[in-house]
Amino acid sequence: MQQDHISFSTHGRAGLVLLDRPRALNALSAEMAAALRDQLDLWAADSAIGHVVMAGSEPRAFCAGGDVRDLHAIAENGEFARMKTHFKAEYRSHLAVYEFPKPIISLADGITMGGGAGLMQCSTHAIVSDTTRFAMPESAIGLFPDAGASVFLGRCQRPVALFLGLTGHIIGGADCLMLGLANAMVPADSMTALRQALLDCDSADIDSVIDSFRADPGAAPLQAQRATIDHIFGDHVFTGQGIAAMRDRAGDLARLKGNSLAEAIHTALSTRCPMSMHVFARLVEMGPGIADIPAALALDYHLAIRMTERPDFREGVRAVLIEKSNDAVWQPSRLEDVTDSMIDAVFDPAGLPDL
Repeated sequence: MQQDHISFSTHGRAGLVLLDRPRALNALSAEMAAALRDQLDLWAADSAIGHVVMAGSEPRAFCAGGDVRDLHAIAENGEFARMKTHFKAEYRSHLAVYEFPKPIISLADGITMGGGAGLMQCSTHAIVSDTTRFAMPESAIGLFPDAGASVFLGRCQRPVALFLGLTGHIIGGADCLMLGLANAMVPADSMTALRQALLDCDSADIDSVIDSFRADPGAAPLQAQRATIDHIFGDHVFTGQGIAAMRDRAGDLARLKGNSLAEAIHTALSTRCPMSMHVFARLVEMGPGIADIPAALALDYHLAIRMTERPDFREGVRAVLIEKSNDAVWQPSRLEDVTDSMIDAVFDPAGLPDL
């Protein structure tokens, strides 16, 4: 079955979901998300389908996330009812992947970011390659790492979760594997063959098929950077104006030691949306109290509505994605000016619909 930018087909006992919007790096529109959920509901009830493979139509991207350009247009027009519908479709598609009663294998080759990372993490099997580029970059555009990130990044050690969520740092397949964000790494030039093998195999043989393609990921670059990450994002600085303290610690390390990662962290914490970073920091604090992916998605839905009602989202998309001027003027503009009451208001679900 062919929908706009997403197709579904069956191959023996396997279903194939192909994200096919290459000009937008397979960004997930509300229509694509709704179609995905509907098809998974059909396959869940179909005894002829034993497992599902999800992939991008070409190797440059698995999925770059939600369709933020469409969201920006909706926000600019003040169509907040449509905004709620958009987020509901996206998060319900993630929920459908997570709750699907049969194995779902995501072949996360190339760009896998934001909502695309969420799809990967909601699958039973997340397969990466040497070209995977995984990130949660939402704080650059006035949103926050969503799609269940409070749970799946929360499985990383706290300094790493803060590092990835606050800075939007891009990691590769080896790092994903080391952090428990992927089940296996396969060479990029073997991904097409793996997809075909998974479509041809019996559902009981999924793991052995993946193992037959598995490659040694080599050293994980993040491992060599852990001392810097722990120094900047360790629990000992996560008090009060913690993110500002992290920024200053990164700046000191960059200046005194010439540490390039610290310099990049300092730049990110100095330029990304202060409200977005504080919202994610609150999510990290709440982490143990967020039971699972469904609970995280329900919370994300409320937070996404609140955050896109604020001017930061429209400003961030303008500056980063539309004009590419990188001159966003945030409200408030400084980390130090974000108060607990501001964050409390974003987390207040009063008057908001449930997912």
